[in-house]
Amino acid sequence: MRLDRILALTLITLCLVAALGNLLGGPPSSWEDADGANATMGDANVALLNIYGTISDAEATGLFSSAEGANANQLIKSIQDAREDQQIKAILLRINSPGGTAAASEAVYEELMRTRKETDIKIIASLGDVAASGGYYIASAAHHIVANPATVTGSIGVILRSQNVSGLLNKVGVQTSTFQSGPYKDILSPFRESKPKEREILQGIVDDSYDQFLKAIVAGRSITLSQLKPLAEGQIFTGAQAKAVNLVDSLGNYTDALQKTAEIAKIKGKPQVRDFGKANPFGDWDLFSTARVQQWLPDFAKAQSMGWQNIPLTLME
Repeated sequence: MRLDRILALTLITLCLVAALGNLLGGPPSSWEDADGANATMGDANVALLNIYGTISDAEATGLFSSAEGANANQLIKSIQDAREDQQIKAILLRINSPGGTAAASEAVYEELMRTRKETDIKIIASLGDVAASGGYYIASAAHHIVANPATVTGSIGVILRSQNVSGLLNKVGVQTSTFQSGPYKDILSPFRESKPKEREILQGIVDDSYDQFLKAIVAGRSITLSQLKPLAEGQIFTGAQAKAVNLVDSLGNYTDALQKTAEIAKIKGKPQVRDFGKANPFGDWDLFSTARVQQWLPDFAKAQSMGWQNIPLTLME
């Protein structure tokens, strides 16, 4: 059998195994107290939610996976589960995300705000390497935000991109034909330049989403719209800079955030933490996770990332 056929068969097999894992489950859930020791289900009073990677409404990850991005529906379900648990006094968000789609980020934010309005549960956000754009959108629903001094955060804004490859196609002699039901159905077509009316429509969508973003931050934090707008032009901040302009409340790492959680939620003794992520009966064994396949086959990761080109409106930059 030729080498290229062997490689193709290997790739197909690995993809099928990863897909099988995606169908059967999600990332492992862990149990720990303030010192990392195991805690029992009955003792848990802090719900931990990990928001890692790109925030989207994409399909949740699987049985053998260690988590591929932050799935909005799964996060909302975890927030609801924590809200219904009578022993939970606080939700601790661990955010390490560059952002994601506007709708997914807003959906998670709204569920957190519903928790604030309907319960006495306190919400604290702990920002990791990056908590920008949609990541900060979600964090703004917290009662208190803790950032590492070197965290990259902010990037408050909305971006919509389109490409015009008509010049390249003309150069190689490729022509395209479009049949559509209305004048704006191909509004983001990469095969021609955008028309003035189309640009007006698209800018209106961006402006409306941006306005929703600003209102969400104002509603979640002690900051006025006039104070926020100069900080919301897409610029990024370190955690220390963000604290100076009231985008975060205090500086520290996860341990500091956990201590602040106990303080705000008035938890006596060591807070008992339960990871409300989706359970994985195979624990940390992720030999056939999508992430592992990506390590083995870089082109597999590139193929997956191409799907994001079909999402026009994001909060990632």
